[in-house]
Amino acid sequence: MKKVLFIEPVIAHYRRDTFNLIFSNGYFSCAILAGNEYEGVRPAHMDQAILCNYIAFNLFGHRFYYLKNALRNVKHYKPNAIVCSGVDFHHLHTILIFIWAKLHRIKFIWWSHATEGKQGWIGFIARKFFYRSSTGVLAYSRAGLLKLQKFGVQPRKVIVVGNSMNNEDYGFSVEHSDSDRFTILFSGRITPEKKLDVLVRAIPIIVRKIPSLRCLIIGGGNINPIVNLAKELGVEKHIEFLGPAYGRDLQRFFASAHMFVYPGGIGLSMAHALSYGLPVITTDAMFEHGPEIELLKPGVNGDFFQDRNPQSLADCITSWAEKLNTNSGLIRNTCKETLAEFGYSPEMVSRKVISFLSEKLD
Repeated sequence: MKKVLFIEPVIAHYRRDTFNLIFSNGYFSCAILAGNEYEGVRPAHMDQAILCNYIAFNLFGHRFYYLKNALRNVKHYKPNAIVCSGVDFHHLHTILIFIWAKLHRIKFIWWSHATEGKQGWIGFIARKFFYRSSTGVLAYSRAGLLKLQKFGVQPRKVIVVGNSMNNEDYGFSVEHSDSDRFTILFSGRITPEKKLDVLVRAIPIIVRKIPSLRCLIIGGGNINPIVNLAKELGVEKHIEFLGPAYGRDLQRFFASAHMFVYPGGIGLSMAHALSYGLPVITTDAMFEHGPEIELLKPGVNGDFFQDRNPQSLADCITSWAEKLNTNSGLIRNTCKETLAEFGYSPEMVSRKVISFLSEKLD
C-alpha cells in the first residue's frame, strides 16, 4: 500500500475527525508529522503521529521555526506523497522537505489558504514557484482557488476541499431555547484584533430600539479595557462577560442566542455559529477573514457592516432583529443548510482529500 505523510505545525484538535476519516481510508496508509507544541498549543492525540520539538528564533523582526529531525523522519517514513500545510517561509523545515521531495521525485501537495503573504513581490514570486512546482494543492475555499490561478497554477492541479470542525462541535441537533431578551453572542479569544470595542460602542445605539438587548461575550483574554468601556458608556447591564466556555457550557449559550456578532476577521467561528442557525454579522474588511468567509451570504444568513463603525454595526444588528422577529425559523434553517451546501463536514472534506490523493498516487 502506498504511503502519504501529512505535515502540520501542530495536530489541531478541531481537525481530529477529518484526519481520522482520512487515515481510515482503504487506498493508502497515512502518518502525520507535527510539533509537540506550537505557540502554546498542544497537539490532539493520533496513533499515527510523529511528534518533534521546534527550534524557534527571531530574525529581522520575524519568528522562524524549524522542526527538529523533520527531514530524518520523512526519509525514515519513505512516503510516496507528502501533504503539507500551505507555503509559509517562517516554517523552514517545510521548505527543506519540499526541495528534498522534488529532488527525489516524491509527490508534494500543499493544503493551503493560498494567501499571497506579506513579503511583497519577492514573496509573491517565491510562492508562485512553490505552488506551481507542486503536484497539486488542496484549497480551503473557492477564493483560494482563484488566488492559485493568479499564481499560475493549473485548475486541474487544485481541488477545493473546504474546512470543518469535529462533528461534536456543530450545533445542528441542538434545540434553540427561546429567550424573553433579544440576545447577541460573541465567542472567541479576546484580543484587540477582534474589535470588541466596536461592539460595545454599538450597544447604546441598539438599545434605543431594543431596550431588552442582552450581549454575551465568551472567551479568555484581557477583558478589562472592554469592561471599563462598557461602564463608561453605561451599558454594563446589557453585557455579560462569561469567560472561556467549552463543550456543553458553550452549547447552552449558542442555543440561547439569536445572532452571532464578530467585529473582527472571522474564521471557523462562522461555521460554528451557522450550525446553530445563527446569522453572522462581521466586518467588511475582507482581507482580515479566513477562507470560511465564503459561507456568508449577505442578506441571507448574515451581513457585513462597515469596518470599525459602531453605527453601521448597530444598524445591521437592528435590521436583522426585525427579520428574525418574523422569519426566525426560516433563517435558522437557511443558516444550517449553508454548511451542507459548501461541504463543511469532516465526511465531505475527507472524501475530497482521499479522492484527490488517490488520483495523484496512481
